[in-house]
Amino acid sequence: MKILKFSILVLIIAIFTSCDCLQHIQGSVIDSKTRLPIEKVMIKENSRELVIHTDSLGQFEFTSMTGGLLGCPKISLSFEKEGYIKTRKKYKSCCTDNAVVVLEKQTE
Repeated sequence: MKILKFSILVLIIAIFTSCDCLQHIQGSVIDSKTRLPIEKVMIKENSRELVIHTDSLGQFEFTSMTGGLLGCPKISLSFEKEGYIKTRKKYKSCCTDNAVVVLEKQTE
């Protein structure tokens, strides 16, 4: 009986420790009219308040590890820059390459 209880405990621990999800999004942010890259766009991962910025070529790369006990969650990112309309995007749980985010300038 002790062996059975121990085996069940080991199985439960293995299940809970092996449920991590790799989240990775790579892409660029461009202006809607000029189609040129936008640098220094603030990108926030909404559930954990992680913040990154685009580089001088408008490129960004977001990588995170999250728990996935009930399946890997979608990634929700917001893109913000002064003078542009804030945009939110949701991505599948893992591995999006060459994402293109288009920002529109605010009208005054």
